[in-house]
Amino acid sequence: MEWLIVAIVSLGTSFVKTAFGLGAGVLFGPVLALFLEPRQAMGMTAPVMFLSSVAALAAHWRRWDWPVLRRLLPTALAGLWLGSVFLAQAPAPHLRRAIGVAAVSFAVVQVARLRRGAAVSPAGDWAPGPAVLLGFTGGVVSGIAHSGGLFFSMYLLPRLEKVAFVASLTATLMVVDLFRLVSYWYLDVLQPRHVLLGLLCAPLMLLGGWLGKRLNGRLSSRGFVTALSALIAATGLALLAR
Repeated sequence: MEWLIVAIVSLGTSFVKTAFGLGAGVLFGPVLALFLEPRQAMGMTAPVMFLSSVAALAAHWRRWDWPVLRRLLPTALAGLWLGSVFLAQAPAPHLRRAIGVAAVSFAVVQVARLRRGAAVSPAGDWAPGPAVLLGFTGGVVSGIAHSGGLFFSMYLLPRLEKVAFVASLTATLMVVDLFRLVSYWYLDVLQPRHVLLGLLCAPLMLLGGWLGKRLNGRLSSRGFVTALSALIAATGLALLAR
């Protein structure tokens, strides 16, 4: 059963990320947590998240803004460790509630951003406060529920042009995903079989990426993201109700 779950996650993650630029971990993590023990769900999906980030980064190589990464990553990694420790030690009911809150929050903020839109801030608008707050929060949520990318993008999107934003966000997620693997392994959340399953499902990531690229631009990104956010919110509410 595990191989089937990881296969579906691998295909779906790469498809959603390529077609719509949306990290799918925030969907698959909570959905799996409905049916599996939360630590097992997060551990199973962590290698897939990392491999999909590596594949995505190849398309945006060296287009990131390095000063941005220096501001965002230190607090993001600190928050990631804290979130990973919580995931490793908290009782399952508390984990389900935490993942549910993260999922609902993601959906609400995502829809709000779609409605409001975002504009690039004036050059030099790099006050340290938002980087610390959003970086740390994104790291904590990444450690618990694979959904920190939203908080990172909230910091990056208003400050960078499109190409630099996508590349910087992708690089941030790749580093966070790598350190999440290390944290999960150290804390016994990640098991060797999860890594093996992720590697075996790598061809499905290529297939999902190919399908996503084929459909990119043919489907309504706004409508899809809205529907996906509604599904994420429903999953989060189901976790909170358990």
